[in-house]
Amino acid sequence: MEKQIKTVWILTIITALLIIGGQAYWLYNQYGYSADEHMRNLHAEILKLENAEFEARYKQRTVNTPMTLSYSIEMPDLTNSKGNSRCVITLYEKFTQSQGDLLAAGAVDAFKEKEMRRDTFSVPTYNIPSELIFEATSRFSTELSFPLTVTRLDSLFEANHITATDIRQVNIDSTLWRGTYHSLENLFPPRMLVTYPYNPLVKQAMTAIVTVPVNPLLKQMMWQLTGSILLVLVLVCCLVYQIKTILKQRKIDEMRKSFVNTMIHELKRPVQTLKMCVAFLNNKSMRTDEAAMDEVLKDSMFEIDNLSAYLAKVRDMTRADYEHTPLNIRTFDVCETIQKLIRLCNIPAGKNVVITPHFDMTTQLVTADPVHLANIISNLLENAIKYSGSEVAISISCTLQAHTLTLAISDNGIGIPASEQSKIFDKFYRGNNIPDRNIP
Repeated sequence: MEKQIKTVWILTIITALLIIGGQAYWLYNQYGYSADEHMRNLHAEILKLENAEFEARYKQRTVNTPMTLSYSIEMPDLTNSKGNSRCVITLYEKFTQSQGDLLAAGAVDAFKEKEMRRDTFSVPTYNIPSELIFEATSRFSTELSFPLTVTRLDSLFEANHITATDIRQVNIDSTLWRGTYHSLENLFPPRMLVTYPYNPLVKQAMTAIVTVPVNPLLKQMMWQLTGSILLVLVLVCCLVYQIKTILKQRKIDEMRKSFVNTMIHELKRPVQTLKMCVAFLNNKSMRTDEAAMDEVLKDSMFEIDNLSAYLAKVRDMTRADYEHTPLNIRTFDVCETIQKLIRLCNIPAGKNVVITPHFDMTTQLVTADPVHLANIISNLLENAIKYSGSEVAISISCTLQAHTLTLAISDNGIGIPASEQSKIFDKFYRGNNIPDRNIP
């Protein structure tokens, strides 16, 4: 039984840990999915802000710079089978003012030097739409007049309540036409590395580490977190209730076994008394004493009642799940019970036993279970006689005060050492100071 209970407990705990672990893993994945979704939304918002920032600088350049931008593209041979086709982009910038205006302004030398500016770039042509090429050329020309700075981008993030750190201006290895991001290995809080190609033609970009706010994630997962916590709590409660039920059933089973063993141990007293009574009745000379005959019959009925009570308790214990030993409470004369137990006490041959009762009571009637109380007194008397020498002196003190009955039994036996007094209520335990180990 013990092994089966331990197996059930181990399997239950393992199952609970697996379920809780699976629930935690599911929540972790859900948190990761939610973080990725928020990263996509946040990056889309960042792209809009970056485009708006570029439009502002582009308009400022158009208003303040008397230059126009044009470009030409030389496309490669599309039948090239090497798969590394590239095109050549040539940018031209010209003054919008007429030559006469420039001469009138005294800027002949400047006109000759800046009449036309030309930059040539070789870029890949892997499905690059023309609008991306035009936007890249516009970003290039805008960057010449109004360059993007780290401080400007940081201010843009701060103004829109975006937490960005480690903003850097970097040169990338390949041409990047659109802004990108990738998640960093950190989910508490989630972070992503954002790359903003503000000047794609010369492979210039800004990078920043952007932190995704945790509060929106938790709000989005509120129902999932609540449901998971409730599920885990229900599981834990069920496991606790299951373990509690197993412990209760185990306790009841132990009480049944203990009660049966105790009853077997206690049945010897009424059986021994009945044997004495039968032996008395078998003596023809003693049967002539009517007073003694009545006393023997009375004692026999008393012990038969005790046997009936024992059997009734065994029946009750096997039929119901009692957490405590069932008691049959009634009012009886405790002094009469003690006197009867003294008279029926089995005194072995070779021992001189003197039992002296002392009663300090205003009334001899008490309310208790007479069978169990008789068992207690009988066991104490039996042990006092068993673990004493040839001359045994036993004192029984019975005091009733404030509706409380106090029974004190002392003897001149070997006693119980202080180191073993904590074992008093251990069933069938005997100390190590017993002189004769053959005592049953």
